[in-house]
Amino acid sequence: MKTLLLAFLSIVTTATVSAQDDGSLPFGVSLGGQAATYKKGEPFAKVANPVKNDAAIEVSAKAEGLIILNVNKTDDKGTPAAGGQPAIILLQGTNKGTLAGTMDKQKLAAGTYLLSVVAEGKTASILFKVE
Repeated sequence: MKTLLLAFLSIVTTATVSAQDDGSLPFGVSLGGQAATYKKGEPFAKVANPVKNDAAIEVSAKAEGLIILNVNKTDDKGTPAAGGQPAIILLQGTNKGTLAGTMDKQKLAAGTYLLSVVAEGKTASILFKVE
């Protein structure tokens, strides 16, 4: 059942991914106290410095609804690892959480990840590294 739920959430999140025309973030996202920033011409926003695997997450979207975060292991360019399963973090009634709050309770290993944050019908995609 848990696998089915994870697959469903991953499909829903992937289906709703929609970047802004200019690539900017539709709402602010910070990891470990660092704001994600977008540079024109880049495919994703980025967090400048590596974060810990239990780093705080804060999303500036309204906290009343469900905020879905998919965390996918990638290479340094943001290409997903073959056969990788996303870690899913759900924020219900809040806009704050941690990377350690995954549904499967597994800590993220060191490496590069793509964070997709879905809130208010919009998606922010952020490339970051876990130390």
